[in-house]
Amino acid sequence: MKKNKVTLSILAEKLGLSISTISKSLKNSNEISEETKQLVVNTARKMGYKGTVEHPKAHKIIAVVIPDVVNGFFAQVLTGIEQMAAENDYKILTCLTGDSTEKEASFIESLLNNTIDGFIVAVAEESQVASNYSHFQKVLDRKIPMVMFDRVVDELECDKITNDDLLSGIRAVQFLVEKRDKQLCMISTISQLSVGKLREEGIRRQVAQHEDVLLNVITNVDEKQLDARIEDALKYDGIDAIIALDQMAGIIALNKAKELGVNIPNDLQIICYSNVVTSEYSFPKMTVVDQHAVEMGNKTFTRLRNLINNLEDIKVTRVHTLKTSLLERGTTRK
Repeated sequence: MKKNKVTLSILAEKLGLSISTISKSLKNSNEISEETKQLVVNTARKMGYKGTVEHPKAHKIIAVVIPDVVNGFFAQVLTGIEQMAAENDYKILTCLTGDSTEKEASFIESLLNNTIDGFIVAVAEESQVASNYSHFQKVLDRKIPMVMFDRVVDELECDKITNDDLLSGIRAVQFLVEKRDKQLCMISTISQLSVGKLREEGIRRQVAQHEDVLLNVITNVDEKQLDARIEDALKYDGIDAIIALDQMAGIIALNKAKELGVNIPNDLQIICYSNVVTSEYSFPKMTVVDQHAVEMGNKTFTRLRNLINNLEDIKVTRVHTLKTSLLERGTTRK
């Protein structure tokens, strides 16, 4: 069946506005508020309006919604975003969710009605655990550009910048196996996050390729319990090597091994995610899976800027995957 043509009167009825307001909004008139113009333009595009649309001018403000900046990885990504933002004359509004869905949703809700040109997001842990993404769907429904990075949501139709987390787990295991380690231990405080699940899947998949390699898994989130379980593993399980899926787990493991007098790296090798200040200044310096966080920030901003500037009716959703690399330092043998 042929669809009816979308007219100014249909848009006016849909939005409860006058035809004059609709017309002026589509012509980007200064008589109409930016919020109303954006609403009219977004609705017109969503309904398939074929007339001339003069898009409201970008305000060059983007919101970056991330869990925290205590985590060195997020701080580095934010640095990469700000580098590119400065080069392109954009302003950054940084929102720290503390891994809370309530705070994340509150930020999104308050910013939807402001002059924000786009969102960059790393999803809060609570949102991923509960699969609660309705606040992000509101952004997409309003046709506001959004790019997710690192912690992403496969179900949402938006652009994403990720690392090759699964493959990085595979490569970490293979590195240790080639060093003749047989008793591996994977430790994590991020087992409920998408990135943690992918890294663990890669590790398990590669261990399964070697009949003589065993894997001990420690995934307690509580710091004290994690410390106790690592101590037991080092004392009684004959661990040859540790792969820590996050910085907290890696530092706890390194400190516990030193406390117990374990020789690193001769008797115990440690690989940790990711390449942040704490790993570089640990003793010995930590061998890391480098996620190239600043580059991720650069690429995430660039993709969002391109979406903001792309006024085509048809947009292609893209997932860009960055390759990690193993940076060998003092916690692995040469």
